[in-house]
Amino acid sequence: MYSLDVIQISKVQANQRAGRAGRTRPGKCYRLYPFAVFRDDFLDATIPEIQRTSLAGSVLYLKSLDLPDIDILKFDFLDAPSSESLEDALKQLYLIDAIDENGAITSIGRTMSELPLEPSLSRTLIEANENGCLSQALTVVAMLSAETTLLPGRSKPNEKKRKHDDSSLPDGSGFGDHIQLLQIFECWHRNNYDTEWCKENGMQVRGMVFVRDVRKQLCQIMQKISKDRLEVGASGRKSSSRDDYRKLRKALCVGNANQVAERMLRHNGFRTLSFKPQLVQVHPSSVLSTDKEGMLPNYVVYHELISTTRPFMRNVCSIEMSWVAPIKTKIDKLNVRKLSGGPANSFKEPEEKETELSTNKNNAETTTAVSETVESRIEAARERFLARKRT
Repeated sequence: MYSLDVIQISKVQANQRAGRAGRTRPGKCYRLYPFAVFRDDFLDATIPEIQRTSLAGSVLYLKSLDLPDIDILKFDFLDAPSSESLEDALKQLYLIDAIDENGAITSIGRTMSELPLEPSLSRTLIEANENGCLSQALTVVAMLSAETTLLPGRSKPNEKKRKHDDSSLPDGSGFGDHIQLLQIFECWHRNNYDTEWCKENGMQVRGMVFVRDVRKQLCQIMQKISKDRLEVGASGRKSSSRDDYRKLRKALCVGNANQVAERMLRHNGFRTLSFKPQLVQVHPSSVLSTDKEGMLPNYVVYHELISTTRPFMRNVCSIEMSWVAPIKTKIDKLNVRKLSGGPANSFKEPEEKETELSTNKNNAETTTAVSETVESRIEAARERFLARKRT
């Protein structure tokens, strides 16, 4: 889960910041904390990023090297991440079909490793290519990868923030935030990428321009594997249909199989279907709609979890129960030890290991006895040789 926590800097960071003073001319650095805090409370060095972020992309790269002896859980990293993080990455890759149940990379995983995206986004594009909604998926992936946010119009501090209801932006047709992102980009495209349109609707101009450039690059990359090259290049001046939305939501479910949540009974709280289920809620900024009884969809897929006052799902989209059933089945029969890979003997059953240990012990005893016999024969031959030499 992503969280924005205020934490103390490390001693390395403190010394690096002190080095800014006096770099171009004489200067001083004032530290607004006691020396005892610096000495006792600060970490010696900053925690490496590999220990703080998702490792799905790194593990997928290791799997793509086709080295059968690599055991992910025992790999000798320079700054070794926690085994929990590595196990989580392996589980994610298995659920999105990047690796099989024995830990070997699949053809889908090999294609994913060639795309400059997060594994979940890469898998979404591949599934969208099969479903015939690649153009829509390219737009959504570009919007998500650029982390574009819907910024309200600049207001005075004493004014309330603009709500979604007051905006002329699309509402996602009730399906959720991913569909809204698609509709927003299509509206901007129909307005010939006019920056004034972004300003009028409170959109971040630089962010939207960046999204357009990212989508163009992704189109060029996906031309190689696309079934329909004409569809890839089309941004869609014509609005997508509800059938396109359904295909897109299914592709998002497959690509984010490790980021699915199920609504709790009788209230709008959700429980994630991950390996350590936790209770979360839909972020207040979401446009996901409720039914007549005020209840949210039974199943949703989310792009990320964030923790502010409480755990929230951000960028949420409704999905269907039939799409979730295969994911639950894969979770039930998951074996992390096999997913890690490495030599075949590394994930034997306990009974097999005990048998192997006893066999090895017997072999070792036999080898020791043989070696002692050989040494005694060599010593006897040596004594005979020295005796002949003296005579």
